Amino acid sequence: MRMVASVPRFASLAKIIFISSCVTASCVLLGMVYDSFAIFTHFICYFLAYSAATAVLTCTTFFARRVWSPSKWRKGAVFVVLVQALVPLSLLIPNSTVDLNNTEKFSVTWMNLHFQAEAVSELVQIVKKQPSDIVVMAEAQTSQLTAAFSDYPFSRKVESASLYVFSKFPLSDVAAVSNDNDRAFLVVEVRVKRRKFTLLAAHTKWPIFSEHAKTLANAAQWAARSENSIVIGDFNSTPWAAPFRRMLRNGDFRHSRQGYGLLNSWHIDSNKYFGLPIDHIMYRGQINNTNFELIETEHSDHSAIRGEYVLAGKLTRKPRD
Repeated sequence: MRMVASVPRFASLAKIIFISSCVTASCVLLGMVYDSFAIFTHFICYFLAYSAATAVLTCTTFFARRVWSPSKWRKGAVFVVLVQALVPLSLLIPNSTVDLNNTEKFSVTWMNLHFQAEAVSELVQIVKKQPSDIVVMAEAQTSQLTAAFSDYPFSRKVESASLYVFSKFPLSDVAAVSNDNDRAFLVVEVRVKRRKFTLLAAHTKWPIFSEHAKTLANAAQWAARSENSIVIGDFNSTPWAAPFRRMLRNGDFRHSRQGYGLLNSWHIDSNKYFGLPIDHIMYRGQINNTNFELIETEHSDHSAIRGEYVLAGKLTRKPRD
């Protein structure tokens, strides 16, 4: 009796792995368009690694067995990888700049302190090594901050949202902007010599909550009220999620990460091997970004982010002596 070659047991498993890779890639792309899929964009880099492993498998001898069409599977696997890779690689494309004259320079640092006293001290050391004109933070106690940032003569806060701004430039028109079932914004006007801009600080809920999209839309509306605006904070959203993309578009924002890469700012594990880019600085109006960096930290699950900018626009009256 002639023996009939059996189908490799690995074949069915490999098909399942390949199809699941296609499904996750589809969910990521849907998350860029539809709010209900937005959470999938958080894990695009890990889905991409999974798809890349699948693509490598298509080149093994298992896929050369009679049950496969190796060339078709390989092309399909490479296509799935490329489609996903285009999304994070888009952060390597720099922003366009606005023509500005007689600009003023300023720098901003943001950090979510995660209610860690050690993180407060760490942030103080960060701004000493890399001086910043404005320091914005979340998840801290007022008692921890007053003495730590005594070098900054101007400050504002919204304690209910645990948001704080310390500045070397004058601050005015402070407002706590409420959001339905989400944390309030801290909105202040910053005066840099004879020019000014609106600074909106935020710490929003995760995109699994329906309020998330409304909160981001509210941020875009508030920022659009001013000629020049900086929107900064922990948005619990990747740059590619549908609500975040809509906020960028509706608020006419440029993203400070553009041209600088992924820069994961929040970390899933204590060793900070796995992270997500959910802390952001956006800007609009007569402002250009000249530098953006991620500063690794030890005592918070978030890293600090720092941006340098130049500001133009209308001149205000000279301050009285």
